[in-house]
Amino acid sequence: MKNKSVLILIFLTLSLSGFSQSFDEILKTIEDNNPEIQASEKNLKSKVYEYKSENLPSGPSFSYGYFPDNSTVSGIKTTVGISQAFQMPWYYTNQATYTKLRINREEISQKIVRQEILFQAKQQLIEYIYLSKRMAIVDKRLKFAQDIYNAYMIRLETGDANMLEVNKAKLHLMQVKKAEKNSRNRLLAIKENLKYLNGGNSLDISVNNYPVNPVIELDSLLFSKLESDPEIRYNQKAFEVANRRIKLTRSLQFPELSLGYGSETVGNESFKGIVVGVSIPLWNSRRLMQQSKLEADYFNLKNSNTQNAKISETKVTYDKVRTLNENLESYQNILASVNSEDLLKKSLDSGEISVIEFFTEMFYYYEVYDDFLIVEKEYYEALSELYKYKL
Repeated sequence: MKNKSVLILIFLTLSLSGFSQSFDEILKTIEDNNPEIQASEKNLKSKVYEYKSENLPSGPSFSYGYFPDNSTVSGIKTTVGISQAFQMPWYYTNQATYTKLRINREEISQKIVRQEILFQAKQQLIEYIYLSKRMAIVDKRLKFAQDIYNAYMIRLETGDANMLEVNKAKLHLMQVKKAEKNSRNRLLAIKENLKYLNGGNSLDISVNNYPVNPVIELDSLLFSKLESDPEIRYNQKAFEVANRRIKLTRSLQFPELSLGYGSETVGNESFKGIVVGVSIPLWNSRRLMQQSKLEADYFNLKNSNTQNAKISETKVTYDKVRTLNENLESYQNILASVNSEDLLKKSLDSGEISVIEFFTEMFYYYEVYDDFLIVEKEYYEALSELYKYKL
């Protein structure tokens, strides 16, 4: 019988481990199922086709004319013409580079959408872990408060306790029940939010620990962020696109050429030959050039501003992480020194402390532990924000 129980325990352990998901696996599942990410990927593919189609010259032009005879010329006149217009060769070189840069910009834009969704999911998972930890301690407190209340009801009947002590125990039980209900409702809301981010599909959330991100030196962090952050890269790429558009616009200031074949037939006479045309841009090239230069200046300034903002935000968040880490250590030291529920219960049963002192100490212990859980959550939220650019 003992061996059978061991086998069942091993089977259950393996089953649970098979269905559990790590933090990164849950984020990957959300990435695969999120409709907004899927829509951004479709939009990217659409933009790629759109931009690449602009690389090709416009199609050939075909014309046909039919003119019946009149009083001066006998016979029917027909004309046929086919021609192909094209820009100067360097225009197509600039256009190809311009298209590549625009596609790169759209790829970065899609990564920003993906990053924002995964960041939301990560923050929700951190909140889920916090609430799970809180629920675990609240469930323990609820059982403890119920046991205390039941014990004092019995002591009231035997005359070992008064009504004031029973009311204190009842009030404590009500407060713990309220905290348990609030935590449970918040946990259900988080699960629903994660389900929404997962495209309406339920998630088997079994993470119990916060994601670990070792804090690196600030200088290294700033260097890595300025190199990799999608928002910074987007503005840099947009600036490159605008600069290339200036060159492309300058190419459009040269005449557009056309080369073709034409024929004209009147009665029994026929004329055939090559047709050459030139289109000179007179009206809009200057305005296009001004627009392109202003666009380049705009993204250059925006890129500089974004970099400065990221540096400032990173420094603030970095200092916040360090402060929260110090606070965590302080709370851990306090929790190691203050009395726990079990020790307080023993002191109450032995008569070392009164009921009023017992509940005062209990509330103080609960407050300290709750603050510890909040600081721990805020610490990992700040870490998540610090390393958002890596998502």
